[in-house]
Amino acid sequence: MTPQDRPPLKNILPPGGTFVLKLIKPKDDEAIAKRFKLNKAGFASCNLFFMDGDGNCLTKNFTAQWPKGLAMLVGKFSGKYCPVAPENITAENLYRYVEPALGKTANVTLEVTEDGEWNGKPQYRYKFVKIEGIGSEARAVYKPNPAPAAETQPDPFDAPDSGAVPF
Repeated sequence: MTPQDRPPLKNILPPGGTFVLKLIKPKDDEAIAKRFKLNKAGFASCNLFFMDGDGNCLTKNFTAQWPKGLAMLVGKFSGKYCPVAPENITAENLYRYVEPALGKTANVTLEVTEDGEWNGKPQYRYKFVKIEGIGSEARAVYKPNPAPAAETQPDPFDAPDSGAVPF
């Protein structure tokens, strides 16, 4: 798909919904350096960009200070278990940590709320409610075996009362 073939980019607006989003890989080393860096508190952080086929897009920030959300996101998009990143991870290693999920697609259910304005443009806060990986790499959802039919297991309380006390 060439840039001329792509639909114009637009924000995902409130109230949100379910979207098939692709986690976009930064195009070059300069873009990687802009999106993966240390934040003001000194923790590695990343600004991830997601887009669907209709041009709906969003960016979401993650930090190693609170790494569980990023681990869940990487695991769901990559289809593989992802341990929680250590708080002292470097920005370069944070990129390597996220790399298995880059370029992958998932069904994402979002809650979207307005979050003020910046430079005269509305800003939005995105909450990932549910993420399901798509494709052959996505993990199969665990489904327990169905319980046997109730007719095959007799209920112990249905036995005739003999009047005898068992103890």
